[in-house]
Amino acid sequence: MSTTQIHNFLVCPSCKLSLKIQFESSGLNCPNCSLLFPTQKVFGGCEFTSFAKIAVDEIKENEIKYATNNLNERYRNFLNWLFKTFKVDEKTFRQNMFQKLSITENMNVLITSVGNGDDIISLKSMFSNLELNIYAQDISETMCDFTLLRLKNENIHIKDINISDLARLPYKSDFFDIVFHFGGINWIKNKSAALSEMVRVSKDFGQIAIADESVGPWLRTSLFGKMMIENNSLWSAEVPLDVLPTNINQVKLEYILENCFYFLTFIKDSKFPNVDLDVRHIGPRGGSIRTRFFGKIEGIDPLLAEAVRRKATTIGMSEVDYLEMVLRKEIELEF
Repeated sequence: MSTTQIHNFLVCPSCKLSLKIQFESSGLNCPNCSLLFPTQKVFGGCEFTSFAKIAVDEIKENEIKYATNNLNERYRNFLNWLFKTFKVDEKTFRQNMFQKLSITENMNVLITSVGNGDDIISLKSMFSNLELNIYAQDISETMCDFTLLRLKNENIHIKDINISDLARLPYKSDFFDIVFHFGGINWIKNKSAALSEMVRVSKDFGQIAIADESVGPWLRTSLFGKMMIENNSLWSAEVPLDVLPTNINQVKLEYILENCFYFLTFIKDSKFPNVDLDVRHIGPRGGSIRTRFFGKIEGIDPLLAEAVRRKATTIGMSEVDYLEMVLRKEIELEF
């Protein structure tokens, strides 16, 4: 029999239950789904795990889109073009995004869609005085392999990198202080699931930051906006505000790179909405948020409704208080 022990930060992307370390097979086993995910320790103790079998269709589609032997070179060429076009120093640009986050000692930081690893290198350079626990994922094995080699060459150690789908992250809930994503959300089919996953794996009040292409709405009919979108159709993408989870707060949206990209930040807030729905209004209408929403009754004769309003005003009560008084008296409710 294999010797096993519970893993401490990865979970099954499908059922979200804990994985067991399967020493004899060099993998992580999900007893619930009967799946084994290959894993290995690489330099500096970093774990490299593949959850490809959970996201077969997404990974195949990704491979078709980026089927090339020089994927990483092409991505680097795009970035070089991008920053040259917008007359921005790449290092300064990346550091400006991280500066907007409250990064402190011993934080758990997840870089999603890690690409060529540029964000990790920028993060380590900017906060070289801090001990940070950095984790990374990408749906592309090519990207993960390249990032690992690059980090090894630069002697940068991280905790974990894995091949996985952003819409089904293999991390435990409430684990990360910061989840960071630059470039890639526009490619994801199920943005709602991806954003929910980024929030799920964050600690309460953890910070989530997302940046990607999106020409500002006020520019889309201008010559400049049309040129940018014609250059790259991805720049017509909308900021995914409509699919954000409800358990977030402090949402901030900023347009960057000449208003052709956005930088969206928010925090996880499990107590949202922290409001009192039962505070009574003072005024002719009366009631509270709760009674106005849940306490609706069928419509009555308009003349009768007007008579209720006049009667309530005459005796100095709100419409709601007067109606509740009359109805309780009529049906003899005691509350």
